[in-house]
Amino acid sequence: MDSRILVVDDEGSIRFTFENFLSEEGYKVFTARNYNEAISMLSQEEFDLVFADIILEDMTGVDILRQVREKKLNCPVIMITGEPNIETASDALRLGAFDYIPKPVRQDTLLRVAKNALQHKSLINEKERYRQNLEAIFKSVKDAIITVDKELTVIELNESADSICELSRSSIGKRFDSLPKLCNGECLNALQETIKRNEPIEVYRFNCQHKDRPNQVVTLNTYPLLYDKNVFSGVILVVKDETRIVSLEEDLKACSYIDYQKYHNIIGKSYEMQKIYSLVESLKDVTSTVLITGESGTGKELIAEAIHYMGVRSCKPLIKVNCSALPEELLESELFGHVKGAFTGAVRDKDGRFKKANGGTIFLDEIGDISPKIQLKLLRVIQEKVFERVGDSTPISVDVRVIAATNKDIKEKIRCGEFFITG
Repeated sequence: MDSRILVVDDEGSIRFTFENFLSEEGYKVFTARNYNEAISMLSQEEFDLVFADIILEDMTGVDILRQVREKKLNCPVIMITGEPNIETASDALRLGAFDYIPKPVRQDTLLRVAKNALQHKSLINEKERYRQNLEAIFKSVKDAIITVDKELTVIELNESADSICELSRSSIGKRFDSLPKLCNGECLNALQETIKRNEPIEVYRFNCQHKDRPNQVVTLNTYPLLYDKNVFSGVILVVKDETRIVSLEEDLKACSYIDYQKYHNIIGKSYEMQKIYSLVESLKDVTSTVLITGESGTGKELIAEAIHYMGVRSCKPLIKVNCSALPEELLESELFGHVKGAFTGAVRDKDGRFKKANGGTIFLDEIGDISPKIQLKLLRVIQEKVFERVGDSTPISVDVRVIAATNKDIKEKIRCGEFFITG
């Protein structure tokens, strides 16, 4: 054992006996004959346990006990005396003595009391290390942390509570609702609600309207404080200052607006245009069929171009077809191609727009005007990536992304049974 024990007694035989018994158990034992010698040793050395006789030549063991307490030495003190009485025992215990044993001291009693005292010191040391670790963590956290009991009395707070909420350690012991109100009181509301409901609460990013920091934005969280057997005893309040993050996000948005004032030949920086740009960004690299709706002249073709040229198919062709500009027979041939002799005027084989767009994108403008027959053929291409030329039964496979546009109310046309492409 490495425990160091100091024995203070003016009788040499007592010092010798204690040293003998304790050394046999592996303790390192030191002895002092009087008060001055003991105080000198306590000032220069660290001890895990002190045995002190009540009656010494010049002072008393109680005086040694007082010095240990005043110096805040972390070692138990056990009083010993040859004249035990209730008064001296109670005085010693009242001043913080760990135990009180009378002379003559039996070996088994001495060792048992020493063992108990050292175990107690070990527990105190462990508790102190735990407290110091918690305190270090508490101080290192940049968020404000405030704990209150169920009566709203402040139990503890860290240094960040001062910089964020202007609550100093002088607030400890005071009711939270009695402290000077420097903000909009949202923290108090959250604490009261948590006490009422015994449930955690989060208030995300709000301006606390602090009188000294009017632009301060914080997020607050409350958590019920539970002790043994989940008994509710108070609330932990955590306040995170997000002012800088919010400011950076706003700056980033501002930069994004500047970058998007001209987005692939589309000019616009309004909030609505920003949403459209974001939607294009999310669609550009996927293979989904896209329908663009809007009145004539609103730039549907520009959006189709942006989706194609900003995406992974940008190096492949973008083929455009104005579906409202051609009658049904010509539109079918234009889209899918035909073989020689398929109809009057078909003097040679012709590839359609879908085949020309293979690997890339086909833009079908004014798709709301096509006939049911063409719709059926388009549906097959969209779903199966296969079509047949007019006058031919040989299936042709293509890898084409379809982007369509219309100024018609497609939902209404579907409701009326005039349009059924849903692929």
